[in-house]
Formats: sequence, structure tokens, C-alpha cells
Amino acid sequence: MPNLNSLHACNPSFAIFSQEESDYYIDLVVGRGEDVVKRLRRTIALSPNKPTYQLLSGHIGSGKTTELQRLKAELEQQGFVVIFCAADEYLQIDDLSLTELWLVILNLILKQLENKSNSLPLAYLPNAIAEIEQWLKMPPSMGVSTYASRIQKILQALQSSTQYRRQLHHYLDPRLKNSLLASGEEVSALEVDRLKQFGKKGLVILVDNLDRLSLERVEVIFGEGGKYLKQFQCHTIYTLPIQAIFHADEQLQHNFQQSLKGNAPIVLPNLTLKDRQGMTNPESLNVLRQVVLARMLTKTSPERGLEQVNDVFDNLETLDLLCLSSQGHLPYLLFLLSGCLQSQEPPIHLETLSQVLQTDYSTRLSTISDRDRQSLQKCLASPHQLTSDTLNLCRRLLLFENHDAQGYWFSSPFVSLP
Repeated sequence: MPNLNSLHACNPSFAIFSQEESDYYIDLVVGRGEDVVKRLRRTIALSPNKPTYQLLSGHIGSGKTTELQRLKAELEQQGFVVIFCAADEYLQIDDLSLTELWLVILNLILKQLENKSNSLPLAYLPNAIAEIEQWLKMPPSMGVSTYASRIQKILQALQSSTQYRRQLHHYLDPRLKNSLLASGEEVSALEVDRLKQFGKKGLVILVDNLDRLSLERVEVIFGEGGKYLKQFQCHTIYTLPIQAIFHADEQLQHNFQQSLKGNAPIVLPNLTLKDRQGMTNPESLNVLRQVVLARMLTKTSPERGLEQVNDVFDNLETLDLLCLSSQGHLPYLLFLLSGCLQSQEPPIHLETLSQVLQTDYSTRLSTISDRDRQSLQKCLASPHQLTSDTLNLCRRLLLFENHDAQGYWFSSPFVSLP
């Protein structure tokens, strides 16, 4: 039977971050059609002594954070030290500068270094920090071991002042190629050397939640500044908004492609539940069943989960209706499941699920404007193309992206709109 901990894991906001939560993880490769984590991991493993730079993209809710956490665990098992950075925990994503992102990554590496050494042979970092402190009119700090705390104070000052950040964009960002850029190279190289002396294979930095950047910020961070993100002397992976890959703006695409130079972004595909003719993919349906049962029946193997389905649903058909209604969108699946659990204790009955589905459908239907109707009809009748309209419809769960060997297409539960 489910317990309070397992029911908590059914909340859409619940994220799998730690080894203790690994029982909730279900590998969705069979439904996605591609093992993205394997690609990212092998790129790093095949280049042990040379830094790699990778970009990971995908729709909001596709599971990028969960897969990066899986990648982190696998790399650590292989002997790498991995720093995971959720950028929006440190920075204001809607007003992000390259210097701020650079400082956050520097700070995370420095914390590891300073925990292991009281004296760091750094040539460029002291001057870079002193220059920024002078610009911010901050009193200088003494002591080599305080580099991380000094950068932390700088970041706090920048986050608390819109004026500072605007001045930063015009003053310090253009200077990255000088002392600050050199600081990133020397600090990361020093940490990689230290790790290898202790038998580690290297350092990997995962920067998540940059997929929430606006296109304007994407051009600053990955277009104009993309070449600087490659300068850390370790392996780096950054998330990226999917609209940046497919956007029609030619100048943005030119700048973006120039910064990549062979580093094509890897897109984490959505799980495709039905084919173009509307036929259900039994393998995809089965992994969605496992997702639900893993959340509700903790410590139960996927093989035994279906044997205990009547502990949490009145029958298998109710579970399947839940999975099929989600369109393969994992946060939406958990949203519907959570709605059922708010209405009754398990086992969940068909009547409860039907009421949750009807309420949700009516709510989303009420948000559809005439323009939305036109956009939906156009998306479904035209070749696949990601635009601001289609992304808006996808975020609102009015439109769902699917893929197969022939490419991508859209589907919608509102296809027969009056």
C-alpha cells in the first residue's frame, strides 16, 4: 500500500535529486527513442584529457533536470567529480549577464578548491576580483582563502541592484576576455589537476535552468558569449531554450551557429505515446504505468508493480486512462494523479479520475481564444515548426509535440474545436 512519502512523490513539483529518491526514477528511453544521457556521458568519457562543451535542450517539463541528475550519478560512479548548478537559484534569469554566470561557476569551483587548500597559486583571479570590488565600491577583503566569499558578496550586490546589473552588462561583460576569462581558465585547470592527483577522472559542471532564458538573453549568453563558456578547463553542459534552436530570426541563428562550431545541441525528446494514426505505443504506455506505480508504490520493482495495481487503482483500465490522458507529458501526468489523490484515498476509482479529467479539460478549454483556435488548426494542418505561438500552446498543454523516425508533429486533445 502507498504511504505518505510515496504520495508526496506524486506531486508535480517533486523532483528526483538524490540517491535516496532514485527508487522513483524510471528510464524513459524506450518511449523517447533516444538515450540522451548516454550520449552526454560518452562524449565526456571519450575525451578524458580535453574539455568538452555540450548543450542540452528540450521542452519545459520534458525531464532535463531529472536526466541531468541521472547523468551526475553515473559520472560520479565512473570517477568524475560533478558540480550541479541550478542557475536560477543564484541569478535572475530574465536579466542574466555573462559575467554573473561566469562568477557563479567560478565560485562553485573555488569552494571545492578552498575546502582542500589554504593557499592557491592564482595569478589572474586576485586582480579580477579586486577590479570588480573597486567598480562596486566594495571594501577590499584580505586573505587568499576568502576568494569564494568575496565572489559571493559580489554576486549578492549584483542581485540586489538593477542599476548595478545594467552597468555590468555594459562595463564588465566586454572585459571577460581579459582577467576574468583568464581567471576561469586557471581556477578550473587547478581544480582538475588537484582532482586527478587524487585519482579522479576530472571535473564536470552541469548548469541547469538556462532553458528559461529569453531569446534576447540567449543571444548574449550563447551567441555573443558562447565562445567564453567553452573556456573552463573542464567538461561543461548547459541547458538551452528549445526556441533558440528553431527560431526563425536569421541573425540570431547565425550568431548562435557561429558560437557552436560543431557543438550541435542535444534535444531531449518528449515521450511519444501515440503514432501519427493515433495508435498507442504499448512500450510507451508501459513506462508511463511504471512512472505512476513507482511514485505510489515505493520500493516495489517495475515487474511487481502491475501485480499490485489494485492497491492504488480500482483496475488497470483506470491507470491506463490516466496515462493516455497525459499525452505522454510527465508533469501533466503527475498533475492529474495529484488531483485524484486530493479527491480520495487510493485505490483511485474511474469515477474520480473522470471527474478530474473533465474539470481539467473544461478549465483549459475556457482559456482558448479565437487566435488560439486558429493557431491550433494551423499547427495541426501544417508541417512541424516551433514558433512563439506553438511554444505558448505547448506550455499551456493545449498542444503536444511528438516524434518518430520521420520527424516531429503536433497533436491536441482540442483538435475538434467548434
